[in-house]
Amino acid sequence: MADSSKDQPPAYSQGVNPQGVNPQGGYPQQQQVYPVQQFIVEQPPSTNLLLAWLSCFCCWPVALVAVLKASEANRCMGQGDIEGAKRSGQLAKRWAIASFITGGVTLVVLVATFLGLLFTGFFDLAT
Repeated sequence: MADSSKDQPPAYSQGVNPQGVNPQGGYPQQQQVYPVQQFIVEQPPSTNLLLAWLSCFCCWPVALVAVLKASEANRCMGQGDIEGAKRSGQLAKRWAIASFITGGVTLVVLVATFLGLLFTGFFDLAT
């Protein structure tokens, strides 16, 4: 007499056998595992190139340094040196502000000198 329990499939727990096949038919159950990746998105540092070029209208010798520092910041960004780009961009901004201040002070001194000479009669054309 043969053992009939050997001819029977083993009992399955919760409807899934060890091979992952559903006993009612259909596709095997699969677990989807998705890797979690975290990205920190940071805004690239400002190179202040436009500010440096605009400062050339105020005092171009000082603004030239600002333009060179802003170009250096662009080059550092292209090479992936974020810290170098931040440092050069900040220096470009400082030099551009110095150019605006120098140009403003120069303009005030020139206007004051012209008005002083005008009111003292230096430009008296009647004589």
